[in-house]
Amino acid sequence: MTEHDMPSSDMVSPPRMQAVSFEGCFGWFHSAAGPAAGNVAVVLCPGLSLDGALGHRSYRLLADCLAKEGYPTLRFDYPGTGDSCDPVTTAWWTLWKQSIHVAADWIRKHTGAQRIVLCGLRLGATLAAVVAEDRTDIAGLILLAPVLRGRSYIRQLIVGSSLKSPAALEGGLTVHDVVLSQQTVRAINQVDLRAVKPPLSCPIVVFVQAPSPILSQCIDLWRNRGLQVECEDFAGLEPMLRVDFMNHEAPADVARIAKWLWAQVPAEAAPKTKANVPGIVALRPAGCIETPMKFGAEGNLFGILCRPDHMRHTDLAVVICSSGGLPRYGFSRSSVYLARRLALEGVASLRLDFAGIGDSVAPGDIPTHIFETDRRPDVRAAIDALEQLGYRRFAIQGICSGAFHAFHAALADTRISALLLVNLPLFQWRAGFPVEHLHRPRQETRHLFAKLSKKYYWKRLLHGRLNLRGRLIEQLVWWEDKALLLRGALAGILGYAQPRQDFPTESMNYLSKRARTLFLLGEGDSSVPVVLRAFPSGKPPLGGAIRIVPDLGHALEERSMQILAAEHIIDFLKPDILSPITVQFDSVTKVHEDNDMLPADDNDSST
Repeated sequence: MTEHDMPSSDMVSPPRMQAVSFEGCFGWFHSAAGPAAGNVAVVLCPGLSLDGALGHRSYRLLADCLAKEGYPTLRFDYPGTGDSCDPVTTAWWTLWKQSIHVAADWIRKHTGAQRIVLCGLRLGATLAAVVAEDRTDIAGLILLAPVLRGRSYIRQLIVGSSLKSPAALEGGLTVHDVVLSQQTVRAINQVDLRAVKPPLSCPIVVFVQAPSPILSQCIDLWRNRGLQVECEDFAGLEPMLRVDFMNHEAPADVARIAKWLWAQVPAEAAPKTKANVPGIVALRPAGCIETPMKFGAEGNLFGILCRPDHMRHTDLAVVICSSGGLPRYGFSRSSVYLARRLALEGVASLRLDFAGIGDSVAPGDIPTHIFETDRRPDVRAAIDALEQLGYRRFAIQGICSGAFHAFHAALADTRISALLLVNLPLFQWRAGFPVEHLHRPRQETRHLFAKLSKKYYWKRLLHGRLNLRGRLIEQLVWWEDKALLLRGALAGILGYAQPRQDFPTESMNYLSKRARTLFLLGEGDSSVPVVLRAFPSGKPPLGGAIRIVPDLGHALEERSMQILAAEHIIDFLKPDILSPITVQFDSVTKVHEDNDMLPADDNDSST
């Protein structure tokens, strides 16, 4: 079938995205649209840890694109990653491979598909290729920036960790949210894509960021075995791995992947079959029940409701805001840890994807700016949905940009009675400010002029590699801060009345009438001077508390930091948690039965 035979997107109805779960894994099924659907299904294998989080939105767009072209598609989180449950085993590599097998079997069972295409990103691509060796139903392999050698990958992880050499791996290796045991490190070390032998009937495409001798050897070996292998550049797919705070830039060109797939493995209708996907069974991490929720006026917002697994608990619910451009589980799954820790204290939470982030869709499905997009409607919709479930008191938590939006949401919504702000980067955002400069020390104007005298600086400027407008706004903000400090100092010296309260003080005075606010800051973090500049005494207005904590990283990237932050948050919430007010949840579905994403707890699965 030629490129011109591909179905046009406007000829088919949009695909339906349905949350699913299997064997403790959370996932999304994208049902195929159009008449040619069913015989070939796609399983998307995410990258590990940060690679998976950065590629999350791109994977959703890719799954939508493939489903529109007739391929039922499943994307999911490996055990111990994303929103999935945490297994007790330390044999992660074996477990991740097994989860791909289970995912492939699941989509075959529920769609009637006979052939499977595996698509993986980074280590997920390597896993996909390894799994393909052991299956007879693989119709194609799509490898996106694959890890070629496990040994090199482990070395990269060591460089990014506190370990100094492979010899220091006695206790395993911590990769943000995953602790790789010695057994897993050894298993990954032994992986070499050149030694993998995919089925001969399986066409392969490799999208690479840069050519390498090892990749060339791998492709030559596969071709010599009789495999059909194509190598494509990564142009247009960079957003799959770009930093999360640039979420407002153009999305990945996932149509390139769909084009290759249609040319090599055309979608075909499975005879007399229809997708029969069961409603999601709630996941049961230890002490919790987790169910997905769609809400908002258009049902375009998404979050995970985490509540205690016992029927009686407090009527307090915490809205956990997404941070940066990352999905609701946060950097190193910090939001997942907090949600499940709160549940053990009897407190429910809803970890939320803001519109345009993760699995919440913005109008027109366009990218959104992590600061400039107004998130107050999203928070309001989340609290509305929680109210329908019977919750009556609300707290809001966020890290970095999530803390910024939590602060502004609390100013607008009087139902919020507690703010839990971790490493708040600023109180007000100036449109056009370069978000990539947010956490770097602001340069004085003389430094900018010194750079303008350099030839290389002008070269970069003329070639569009520098954001001049952003740099000028940065200087304007710097001078504005200086002017405010000077105005206050002069007023004190000359005995004049102090100028009108600034935004942070005025806002905190307003909030203190109905809410308590915790500013939780990592010692040495760029948020510390921001908060202390607003409250020089170190004491915000009544109802506020500033806690500066050593060893608390900006994004809570390590589990020890997440434990520390959760202890402070729970301690601050104690008056609310210990409230005698409790609520009986006989059936969440009965309260919210119009939400097809929130099932009853009967026959819930566990890990």
